[in-house]
Amino acid sequence: MYNSTSSATQTHLPTSRLGRKRLGAYLLEAGLITPAQIQVAAYDQQVTGKKFSEVIVDRGWIKQQTIDFLIERVIKPEQQGRRSAGAFAQPVEPFEQVYARRKHEVLQGATEEEVPWTVD
Repeated sequence: MYNSTSSATQTHLPTSRLGRKRLGAYLLEAGLITPAQIQVAAYDQQVTGKKFSEVIVDRGWIKQQTIDFLIERVIKPEQQGRRSAGAFAQPVEPFEQVYARRKHEVLQGATEEEVPWTVD
């Protein structure tokens, strides 16, 4: 398995001209393929005219069932969420994360004498 958390891969995820993540980006993030495999598959795609998914399945790197699952359970729901939220909508940070971050920020700046807010 490829470790997708390295800094080199985080800045070079494949995207379309519309800014959507491509299949290769999802597979890379999941640690299922490497950046080198994406490059080889992109080259094969240009030479053969096949779809990216066909190339990686034909090479035996990913099973078709894995791609189908990823498309149905991850990619489509994510894209539908973006479409319903609007083209320029930003992802919403979950409340628990906002609360924890804000509480930490406030407590870091508070002295013993001042209590900016409390939670009942």
